[in-house]
Amino acid sequence: RGGFTTLRVTPEGDGRILHVELNRPEKRNAMNAAFWREMVECFQDIEQDPTCRAVVISGAGKIFTAVPGDLLGAGEGGTGMGRGHRGDQGGVGGGDTLIPIPHCPLPLQCPKPVIAAVHGACVGAGELGTGKGGGV
Repeated sequence: RGGFTTLRVTPEGDGRILHVELNRPEKRNAMNAAFWREMVECFQDIEQDPTCRAVVISGAGKIFTAVPGDLLGAGEGGTGMGRGHRGDQGGVGGGDTLIPIPHCPLPLQCPKPVIAAVHGACVGAGELGTGKGGGV
C-alpha cells in the first residue's frame, strides 16, 4: 500500500480496518486526475485484500475536500471537468480520459463497509461519499 501522491493508506489496529486519507491539504484535498486514478487503484487493491474488513476515508488538513481550480479547470494536473467534460456519461476525467463512476471500484461500489469521516467543508465530488448529490 503506497506509492500514492494524493492518498495515504494506513492499516489501523490489527490491520482489518484501512484508513484512506485524502492527502492534499495544501490544495484542500481537491480531486484532480491523479486523485481519481489513485482512488481506482486503491479500491481495486482493497477489494482484493482478504484481511481488510472495513475502510475509513478522511481528509488531511482543515477540511475534508473542496473544489478549487484544479478540479474545474484543465490546467496542469487538473481533470478538465470545466472544459469538455463528458459528464453526461456519468464519469470524471480529463482530456480524453473518462473514468465512469458507476463502473469504478470506488467507495460507492466497494463490497466492504466504507465510513466517510467528514470534517469541515465537503464540496463538490466529495459529496459522493456523504449521501448528498450523487451519493450512497
